Amino acid sequence: MLKLEDFFGLAIDEDRSDVLPMMALTHIKEEIEETNVVKTLSKQNGRDAAIVSVARRQQILKLLKPLLNETLLDYEANYYVKEVNTSSDFDRRYDAEEHLLEYALIVSSTKSKKLLANEPGILNCKQLREAAFLESRYDRCWEILSQETHHIVSAFRKSKK
Repeated sequence: MLKLEDFFGLAIDEDRSDVLPMMALTHIKEEIEETNVVKTLSKQNGRDAAIVSVARRQQILKLLKPLLNETLLDYEANYYVKEVNTSSDFDRRYDAEEHLLEYALIVSSTKSKKLLANEPGILNCKQLREAAFLESRYDRCWEILSQETHHIVSAFRKSKK
């Protein structure tokens, strides 16, 4: 079970969106790979199939759901301009929350941190933190993942008919 502290200081590569290194960062690879849906789809389609990557991303989001739906600290603009932003309990918690939100956005958007910064159509961490939308943060991330992977899921369903 992931805890918020697991995200403190998490070093997310600017250019990577591949889900396997993301799972390794948080030490959840084995847990995700052992879920029934990932095991079954891997056996049927191969470990590297696009549909297996979608399933992994879905399982990661399900694992993040309790953390995403917790009450988060309010957006703090000063956090981003401090020289040292890990000196207090507040700063450490904010850092962990920020990395959790980045992680969730990378998993759900299928884009790297670098691409997300230049993508106006997808939420940023501030917007996700503020949760200025009707559904929960988890539901919003799930919706983003569904939009970004719709073509893969549709192709998979058509191939099974």
